[in-house]
Amino acid sequence: MKLIGKLFLLVFLFSIAVIIFGLGYMGYIPAIANLLGTNKPEDLGIRFTEQDRVEAHAKSGVEYGTLPATTSDELSIQRFGKHNVDTSWTSIQASALMNNRPWKFWPYQNVQVKFNADGSAEISGGLNKAVVPSYAAAIGIPKQAVEFAMKLLPSTPVFYLKMKASLKDNQIETFEPQTFQLNQIPLPVNAFLSFNPRLIREVNAQLSANMLSDLAKVKNKRNLIVSFINGRLSGYSSFFYAKEARIVENKLIFKGILPNQEATVR
Repeated sequence: MKLIGKLFLLVFLFSIAVIIFGLGYMGYIPAIANLLGTNKPEDLGIRFTEQDRVEAHAKSGVEYGTLPATTSDELSIQRFGKHNVDTSWTSIQASALMNNRPWKFWPYQNVQVKFNADGSAEISGGLNKAVVPSYAAAIGIPKQAVEFAMKLLPSTPVFYLKMKASLKDNQIETFEPQTFQLNQIPLPVNAFLSFNPRLIREVNAQLSANMLSDLAKVKNKRNLIVSFINGRLSGYSSFFYAKEARIVENKLIFKGILPNQEATVR
């Protein structure tokens, strides 16, 4: 009996250790994530300077303005006017812009963007989890989806995404997600394309152990996400219109309309 008791205790302690290690590896226990380095974004080899940011910003022709601090989260970013743009941004320039957005609720940190010859883009970086709900409210992400994501995200989230994408006449032309990692853990792309309000409500009420497999069962996943993005693009057409946006080696080519000014709460 003593031997059985010892074996049970060893198995129990080993199981606890595996759980703690796993949670730490995924970033849910910051001290372990720091030790393992799993809370650091993947290095894509992109390095930029302040001059890169200045040049990239100049290409857009967009001026930055400031909104009152009392402005609501939903209105914390506003655009005014519009002008034609025919230009391109390199991987370095796009990375510089992603890391220098003058907006209180801009959540992306330590971002690297890499444009590939096959039309794909790779993006790695971190998220400031504290501002994600306000950022989502400003860009029109459904509240239920945000609540679900906040429960899923570790305390210091880092991500890696690879996908092919292009726009034509302000609608999605190509949408091919290939890889998505959260804190260096590969996640099933199809599951995270499965936005379904009813299912999100159910999962949000009580996160189940098989939630990813449940999400993966939702049909028409790609159509749902494409329709959502196209709807947002249509709503932005008064200040943003992509006649053409496509990726080639080390470049994002853009032809269309951008706002004259982007004003934000800082």
